Amino acid sequence: MKYCILSALIFMASCSSAKQESEFNKSFERAEKNEPQVNVQAPDVLLEKFEIEKEEAKSVPEKVSEKEVSKKKIIIKKESKKVAPKGETLITKNKKLSDDYPELLKEINKKAEAVWKQYKPNHFINEKNYLDIHYLGMTVGKIMVMNQGKKMINGKEVWHLHARFKSAPFYSSIYELDDTVDTYVTTDEFLSLRYSLIQRESKQDVDDLQLNDRDQMKTFWFYKQKKSDGKIRNKEKEAHIPYFSIDPFSVLFFYQGLPLKNGDVYEIPLINKSKILILKSVVEARETIETEVHKKVRAIRVHATTKYTGETLKDGDLTFWFTDDAKRTLVKASAKIKLGSVTADIVEGK
Repeated sequence: MKYCILSALIFMASCSSAKQESEFNKSFERAEKNEPQVNVQAPDVLLEKFEIEKEEAKSVPEKVSEKEVSKKKIIIKKESKKVAPKGETLITKNKKLSDDYPELLKEINKKAEAVWKQYKPNHFINEKNYLDIHYLGMTVGKIMVMNQGKKMINGKEVWHLHARFKSAPFYSSIYELDDTVDTYVTTDEFLSLRYSLIQRESKQDVDDLQLNDRDQMKTFWFYKQKKSDGKIRNKEKEAHIPYFSIDPFSVLFFYQGLPLKNGDVYEIPLINKSKILILKSVVEARETIETEVHKKVRAIRVHATTKYTGETLKDGDLTFWFTDDAKRTLVKASAKIKLGSVTADIVEGK
């Protein structure tokens, strides 16, 4: 998985001014422009289809307490459940595939639909968590993960999920990192429609935009990189995608809606840079762990590996810990690298 919450974690451990810690923490709260500046050579009709409507969806619920989570989940389940006729999948029922649609993706669709049928919406507006990134006994950066509520794209209600990655004050003199991720996923089926990554780093200046058209069953990827010599490198590509698929960041929220029973295995298709990766996730155990904010917390351990064209990626060995309660809050994450491992621990959440 080229870029998810732990990609920044891995990168910062291998690659962070004289800013005070308090100013560093406040900087996460300041509004930043999160619209990627890419050179899009595409029909206006395509771009208009993925415009984010200015008004928020009217059905945005108030944030509820943990005790009310289960009750809310039951109500949402009844409203959003879809059932296909016996012997027919949702994808074959609702979509006509083009003649050149890859057979491999048909098989991926079939397996992925079995995973999506287990998903129950379990998300809350203004849910925000901060995680410190640790490597070799040092805190090298911080991640903020937030659900910014519901929006509308082309008449569809979507969740706006946001993350920000920043190098720690002392580490910024070595490597400055300030990255932003924004993704929009449908509230009914949890399908990624629009994903963007903005990287502002010492050695990287990148704008990345991904539009996933579920009608055409295609992704449209636009990329701009500003090199150190000032030259601009643009890329643009389109490719077929599985209907049931998400981007590398929103998968963290997708986990929250899955049963996560011990022994469960989920193969989740991820779309990134016009390529399809399969995230194999195994629910390994329930265990008690310690974090900076929780001295002891009961957690669900999920081990995830990514595969692309049959090969396991070097940076694809990841482990996540979610609270073993109704909210399934991410409290810890770990990634294996050549020299040990990098971890992220929750330090604040609401």
